[in-house]
Amino acid sequence: MFSVIMPVYNGAKFLDNAIASVLNQREKDWELIIVNDGSVDNTGKVLEKYKDHPKIRIMTQSNLGVSAARNNGITASTGSYIAFLDADDVWHENHLEVMRDLTERYPDAGLYGSFTRTMLVNGRTISECSFFKDRSETVYLDNFFEEYYKNKSVKMFTVITTCISRTAFDKTGGFTVGCRIGEDLELSLRIAAYFPVVLTSRITATYIKGNSTATKANSFDPDWSFFDSVSELYEDKDIPESKKENIKKVMEWFTMRRCRHYIIEGRKKEAAKYFREIGSDPKLKKDKLITFLLLHMPSSAVKKIFEIRWRGKA
Repeated sequence: MFSVIMPVYNGAKFLDNAIASVLNQREKDWELIIVNDGSVDNTGKVLEKYKDHPKIRIMTQSNLGVSAARNNGITASTGSYIAFLDADDVWHENHLEVMRDLTERYPDAGLYGSFTRTMLVNGRTISECSFFKDRSETVYLDNFFEEYYKNKSVKMFTVITTCISRTAFDKTGGFTVGCRIGEDLELSLRIAAYFPVVLTSRITATYIKGNSTATKANSFDPDWSFFDSVSELYEDKDIPESKKENIKKVMEWFTMRRCRHYIIEGRKKEAAKYFREIGSDPKLKKDKLITFLLLHMPSSAVKKIFEIRWRGKA
C-alpha cells in the first residue's frame, strides 16, 4: 500500500484540488494522511468535509514546519511505500500507477522519481527533461552520485513525484527538521547513499509555481544542514568507498554554490573559508575561477549578476 503524506499550511484555496487528485488515482491501494501544520486560514473547515472518508486521516499540529509535518505523517502511516503531495500541487491520475510499476520492477531501490510538468508564473510550461535525452524511459542508478556528478539534471524529480520505501525511511530517519530550503533534496541524497534510485521520464504531476506557499526568493541555503550531516555518510562503513568518492565530488559542487551565496549575502570571510575547501577538480576549474573573481567584487554587484543570470544556478 502507498501512504500519501500531504502537509498543509494555510492552503485552503488549493486543498480540494490536491485531495481530488489523490481520490482520482487509477491505483486504488493507498491511504492519505493530511497534516494540518497550524493553519490559520480556512484549512480546518475544508478538511471537515473529509473527516469521515475511510481512506483519509487528518492530523493537526502546531506550526512546526513542513519537515516535521511530513515526518509525523509518515510515522502515523502504514504503507510499504511513502509518496508526497503538497496541498498546492496536483498529481495526474497515473502517478501511483507509475510508482506501483517501478516498485514492482525494482523492489531493491529506496527512492523512485518521475517527472513533474512545471507551470511557470509567466505562463510557460516545462514538459521535458534533458536528462532523458538519448536514454530509455526508465533508468536504474545503483550509484546516483556518480550520475549527479556528471549531469545535474538527474535531479529531475521533485518532492511531489518522489516515492520512498518504508525501509529507506527507517534507515535514514526522514526529513531534517529546521532545514529551511532543500529538505527534500537532503533526504533524497541520504537515501541515495544507501539504496539504488529509479527514475522515469513519465510525467505524473503538475507543479504550479505561482501557487506555492513556500518561499521561492532563494534557490539555495548556504547553511544547508546537509553540509554537516554528510560527514556521517563518509564515516559509515555500510556505504562503499566508490560511492563516498562520488559524494565528495558532488559536495565540492555544492560547496561552490555555498561560496557564491555567501558572497551574495556579504559574508565574505565565510565565502573565502569555503572557497579554500574547493579542490582541483578539472570539472570545476572554470566555476572556481569565476568564484575567485566574485570574491573580489562588491557583494551588491554579485547580487545583481545573480538576479540577472544565475538565479537557480549559482
